[in-house]
Amino acid sequence: MADEGLSQILALLVLDTDGQRLAVKYCSLARKEIWPSVKLQIAFEKRVINKLPKPSATRSDVDVAVIDDYTVIFQACNDVVVCAVAAFSENELVVMQLVEGIYNSMSSCCQGGGFLSSGLSKQLVLDNLADALFILDEVTDDGMIMETDEEKISARVKMIDETEVTQSAQAEQMFQKATQSAKQKLLGSLMGSRG
Repeated sequence: MADEGLSQILALLVLDTDGQRLAVKYCSLARKEIWPSVKLQIAFEKRVINKLPKPSATRSDVDVAVIDDYTVIFQACNDVVVCAVAAFSENELVVMQLVEGIYNSMSSCCQGGGFLSSGLSKQLVLDNLADALFILDEVTDDGMIMETDEEKISARVKMIDETEVTQSAQAEQMFQKATQSAKQKLLGSLMGSRG
């Protein structure tokens, strides 16, 4: 199968609550041996959705299900379910980190962080499908987990160098400090002129 030291993901699924595909990625091993046709893949996806609890309007915690002798780790919100399918013997904690990273990256890339946002939704995923597919492509390479950290995944999607992300955060903090200092000085000078 795969190198014994590495976690092997058989499929990454982003589905709606009816089991319809929004974005999916099957590793070549799974596509050739386990689900060789699109018809078998879709049938498996329907079984997954039928066995998982229905998502609520709030983001759920990452959870685990065993479906057809595969470990399915998933996270859901509104009408979207993000799943990673792995062999029963895989390390669930590593796969759980992967699902959290995918979900959080999709949430930040698809929503834009709106103040009144209600979480990840089918419409947001479809509106940002290129980013969603890019996220699935970035986190695994032929089933091997390559990245689980949300910030690094998001940086790759936005095509920002990871060092730029930390430098940008530091620059933002310096700007905020300088702005706060300028505000205090301005208020001090205004208050001083009144007295």
